[in-house]
Amino acid sequence: MKPRLPYLITLLLAITISACSPEENTSIAPEDTNEFIYSNISYPLTSAIINNDNNANSLGIRLFNKTSSQITSNVDLDDIAYVYFDLGTESIQNTTYNNIENYAISINGSIVDSEFNPETILLSNNDPDSDVFAQSGSVTITNFTAYNIVFTFTFTRTDGQVITGRYDGNYLAPNGIN
Repeated sequence: MKPRLPYLITLLLAITISACSPEENTSIAPEDTNEFIYSNISYPLTSAIINNDNNANSLGIRLFNKTSSQITSNVDLDDIAYVYFDLGTESIQNTTYNNIENYAISINGSIVDSEFNPETILLSNNDPDSDVFAQSGSVTITNFTAYNIVFTFTFTRTDGQVITGRYDGNYLAPNGIN
């Protein structure tokens, strides 16, 4: 009888687990994903770096699919998803910024010899006559503390393509921005 006891316990455990209703198994809400979405494809975002590029009236947020330690390590990297926008302000507030003049979003980028090289540019303010120029853009910050930032963003390109994204997490602020 003893050799059958482990099988019996396993069978009872399997029946108990399978007897749970689907509502009980899905009661935990999924966590928000840090990502941007373009053309129904999701690109994960792992880290945020906030700095002022030595311009007191110009706070920029950079998002990457790599960790901040990878980005700042001076090691060559590839397959980088990158989001950048300048809020055009000297301090970050919990508000919606609608006048985003400097922005860039790219995928498949690389860092070689400490230089970032975008590969596939999805959004850029460099050429107002191109399809990758934004006809509108907004960033809504809902929480900003000394350690965490939560925001969403939406850009509509001149060709009608929409890029949306969100980030909720820690950030690196090399210039001590708070």
